Amino acid sequence: MNILTQIYYSGKRILMDPKPIFVRLLSFMVIILILGTAFKDQFNVTSLDKVRVAYSNEDSGSLGKLFINSMIGSQDIKSLAEFDQVHSLDEGRKILNNDEADAFIYIPDGFSNQGETEGTSKTVEVYLAKSTGVDTTIVRNVVDTLVNGMNTAGVVATMSGDLHVEQANSDTSLKEEPLTDSKSATAMGYYAIAMLLMFLLRGQEYGASGMGEDYLGTVGDRLKLSPIKPFEQYLGKTIGLSLVTFLQGMVIILFTKYVYDVDWGDHFAVIVLVVFVFSLLTTTLGGMLTILTQDAVKADSIANIVTLVSTFLIGGFVIVDFGAFAAIAPSYYAKSAIFNVVYNDQLGSTFMTIGQMLAITMLFAVISILVSRRKRA
Repeated sequence: MNILTQIYYSGKRILMDPKPIFVRLLSFMVIILILGTAFKDQFNVTSLDKVRVAYSNEDSGSLGKLFINSMIGSQDIKSLAEFDQVHSLDEGRKILNNDEADAFIYIPDGFSNQGETEGTSKTVEVYLAKSTGVDTTIVRNVVDTLVNGMNTAGVVATMSGDLHVEQANSDTSLKEEPLTDSKSATAMGYYAIAMLLMFLLRGQEYGASGMGEDYLGTVGDRLKLSPIKPFEQYLGKTIGLSLVTFLQGMVIILFTKYVYDVDWGDHFAVIVLVVFVFSLLTTTLGGMLTILTQDAVKADSIANIVTLVSTFLIGGFVIVDFGAFAAIAPSYYAKSAIFNVVYNDQLGSTFMTIGQMLAITMLFAVISILVSRRKRA
């Protein structure tokens, strides 16, 4: 009951003064509109440069070699793509993750023997690294062209009595495996996500001020003498403040969805879960800063710095790739989760990232509770 009481009154105190909330929400809506409009040309294709394609053939039969030779030997295809050979599936994926190629075409072991069972077909695996749909179209056309060529060769071979060349099914032979974004991100959609995460990071402010009330000053001294357990006090306060941040984040999502026509994907419930978990993370981070510094004002100043640096590292202001270094930003994990579910439709990766955020949240909470107990003693 103590926890529920803390949740109720923590959230109620903030929501009873809606004016600051309204002003902050409105300012972020305007920022999203400005950034989405100003940078929309960066998300539109202005030229058709050659697509960088890595490839690997692990097929021991003749058809894999035939497929690759047809691909790299075609002058028409060479006008669309540049090819580099790699020696394994893992190496090809690594090249994509390092942004050294736009796509990776993989011929698996046993490719020549695929399709021997009735009703099955051969599979060419294509891994894509970019969000723009143009590269996807080019690579798909390249593979489909080669598949159609193999089909034609199969017909000719059948008519001539030479059955060594087999046919492939152009409808089912292409297995597309996007490693990052498989759908095209619009400028409005990109900055809606970036500014949503920046807004949620400001949830540190609620955590910093809320924990300041409970652990510092006169109110903090009274609570130290109260019968409420520190764990109940901390948990109730954190959840209550997180719910306030969460609800404001949902307003941004719904507004951008129906007013700015931003695509939030086909798994809206998962987006809601990500927003809630990230709200918990930011609130516990703000609370931890106050407990560690013993100064709510100083903690809020640090929180502002964390918000700006984190937003910059994930490309929230200007699209920049900091690689693994960006993982130090709290919003990096929320961005990965949202992009995976909205543009990749990869729920497995999204839930793994949600688990990482929960682990970070628990770490912040444990540190806060341990330090606060030591201060009480």
